[in-house]
Amino acid sequence: MTTIIPPRLEQPEDKERRFYVVAPSSVYLSLQKEAINRGTDLWTLCGSVLTAWLSAGCPDFAPGVSDSVPAPSSSPVADQKGCTE
Repeated sequence: MTTIIPPRLEQPEDKERRFYVVAPSSVYLSLQKEAINRGTDLWTLCGSVLTAWLSAGCPDFAPGVSDSVPAPSSSPVADQKGCTE
């Protein structure tokens, strides 16, 4: 049996994917309620939150840190300039 490794694509399709996360039941319930309040589903809300967090450079949300001043990030994405939504 010969298996050939496929070449990398220049422009791979950015498909939406579902994956699992682990959180306490109370967090799961809170996220479900928030999704309902926003007129969406849990998967879409969590995906949007994670996307925004990554776009912001993966800031830390440590207790005592002001919400208006994000913590510095070691992510190289945080230093890139680009368009924002």
